[in-house]
Amino acid sequence: MTTYKELFGKYVQNYASDPTSTDAVGQIWYNTTSGTFRTALGNYGVWSSGGNLTVGKIFNAGDGTQTAGWSAGGGSSPGDATNNTQTYNGTSWTNAPNLNSSRFGMAGAGTQTAALVFGGNPGNTSVNLYNGTSWTAVTGLSTGRVYINRAGISTAALAMGGANPDTVSVTNTESYNGTSWTAGGNLVTAIEYGAGCGTNTAAILASGYTQPSPVSNPAVTQLYNGTAWTSGTSRNTARFNNNAFGTQTAAIAVGGGSSTTVERYNGSTWSAANSLTSARNGGTGMGGNSTTGYVAGGNGPTNTATEEWDAGDIVPVAGSWSSGGNLNTARASGGSSGTQTAALYFGGYTGADSTATESYNGTSWTTSPATLNTARRATWGFGTQSAAILTGGYRDATGGASNAVESYNGSSWTSVTSLTTARYNLVSAGIQTSGIAFGGTTDTAPVSSSESWNGTSWTNTPSLSSTRTQAAGAGASNTSAFIFGGTPDGTNSTAIAESWNGSAWTSSTSMNTARYRLGGLGIQTAALGFGGLSGPTGGTYSAVTEQWNGTSWTSQGNLATAVQQSRGSGTTSAGLNISGGTATLTAVATTEEYTGSYSTLNYKTLTTS
Repeated sequence: MTTYKELFGKYVQNYASDPTSTDAVGQIWYNTTSGTFRTALGNYGVWSSGGNLTVGKIFNAGDGTQTAGWSAGGGSSPGDATNNTQTYNGTSWTNAPNLNSSRFGMAGAGTQTAALVFGGNPGNTSVNLYNGTSWTAVTGLSTGRVYINRAGISTAALAMGGANPDTVSVTNTESYNGTSWTAGGNLVTAIEYGAGCGTNTAAILASGYTQPSPVSNPAVTQLYNGTAWTSGTSRNTARFNNNAFGTQTAAIAVGGGSSTTVERYNGSTWSAANSLTSARNGGTGMGGNSTTGYVAGGNGPTNTATEEWDAGDIVPVAGSWSSGGNLNTARASGGSSGTQTAALYFGGYTGADSTATESYNGTSWTTSPATLNTARRATWGFGTQSAAILTGGYRDATGGASNAVESYNGSSWTSVTSLTTARYNLVSAGIQTSGIAFGGTTDTAPVSSSESWNGTSWTNTPSLSSTRTQAAGAGASNTSAFIFGGTPDGTNSTAIAESWNGSAWTSSTSMNTARYRLGGLGIQTAALGFGGLSGPTGGTYSAVTEQWNGTSWTSQGNLATAVQQSRGSGTTSAGLNISGGTATLTAVATTEEYTGSYSTLNYKTLTTS
């Protein structure tokens, strides 16, 4: 048998950890720690979370690239059809001018500033062109179709198959030259809901759905040369309501039939690729090549999720949580400060209000002899492990909101100037000598008021744009803060975010998932929101984590345990989730440590299978 050295002129190297240089791409080595053969591939491919659609979609049209995409229309019946248009910048979706008419089951081709939408329900011949500013009606299809398949760009598009009427799949192909449509060769097999991509002279259409009776879901692959269709190698798994992006010789087929399945085509055969995180049925796959692409919506008209595909040498890795040391006293809704390796947690609720203070060294918690002067819960803190501020809260002893503020110097707590407004379930941020407190609930109602701390006293500042309580926040000083999530009325959750610049609060991009009683950490331009409750009061406990980069939110790895009223410390690179309450309303002692998102070589473990 030929050896590796005979093939490549060198032996397989042993490494205790995987090499990080791009020189490792295409090489094979033995990882002595994991006991496995490893390689770094430039075309293996991984999925990561992208920004959520502003509204959920199914059977929508779209195309573009991973950093400049678009989506138009969508729906599953005439009653829920939409004309909504959105554009994607690689991070977040933004609403754009509406499509001329509401419809679903159409196809799209082209770029964000030259987008073509054609067909749709019910056997629609309409074609519309988007120039980045507005939609214009252009020459229609000769044959109207719904659930139509597509390939190409806006000046050289291909409309293939579909259904007309809704219960009869057709073989028609039409080619667009930027002005008019011309009939092309018929499909070998009539297909709707298929995965199509490529150009109008080199297209691929894989799997799909064919009707009428007998209805079938063939795994067929069909290839087009600009004149005629021929059969190619069938897919490994038959799918319908699936999507594709790439070229005729390098295509990625995604999801379908509420599946996470992904397959890669190399021009002759199909092979399994890394699966989607979430099942897709009728979403839209987009991307000009098989190296980078994305899929948005699908699996119901309310699904907003986007996933991005990267098959380059370097791929993204989502942030993740791992177990840390447990608190000595389990409690929820206390205050926190510090970093991942030097944190402080104080107060909270154990079944009764607590005065306890504990410090964390990155491994374990130590109970401090220094206790708060006033036992309280539903509070918030800021600062460092040795220079912290505790603001407001709720006191069982008095049965109401507190305006008490305490300062910690590393060994003891001292009462300092009180807040101007007594409140609990507030948020505060900053350092010991420069902070800000905002939102929360007084003894009568949620508030929008905000006040600034200069190290000595509190001063009222302009209020939040929206009243809210039980939110989360982040910030570095009394001139730079951020609030997100919460509830405006104690009943319904919100995803709204606002930013403070020292003089005014302004609206920022909303979170992907509305929540209240969530944890938060970070600064104004790099924050993390995690856990909480979604929906109305008594809603669903959440483990969802989202990261803010100053512009948009992206989904990260979930907490191991869904909690509410937890607190955070540290940064989006290295953070902590401290304590909280579970769905059984039990305070927990657990700590989870967060490692931020990063990029790495596209590693793969080699097996004999």
